[in-house]
Amino acid sequence: MNEEKYLEERLAKRNPFRVPEGYFDSFAEHVMEQLPPQQHQAKRVMLRPWMYAVACLVVAVFCVAVYFSRISTNSSEMSQVAITESYMDEAADYVMIDNADIYACLADN
Repeated sequence: MNEEKYLEERLAKRNPFRVPEGYFDSFAEHVMEQLPPQQHQAKRVMLRPWMYAVACLVVAVFCVAVYFSRISTNSSEMSQVAITESYMDEAADYVMIDNADIYACLADN
């Protein structure tokens, strides 16, 4: 606690940081000299909307491609299921098994 009071008494009354004389007089000019020329920034600003538009278009095309690939995959799976069901129906008709025979076969096992 004594150290805090000592520091407060010594430093609270004055600011230990100093700014050189005339530093802020030329500060704005110094910062402006370090900035790139305006014409280079104008090209970047005009290019950005095109880059955003192209990026959105690429994402949209990708989403549409994924959507249609899933639809074609699902339709081929559906046709595979339909072929399997029709095959099973034909096989059951061929061996002339009905539900009672199937239950009897399952009950024996």
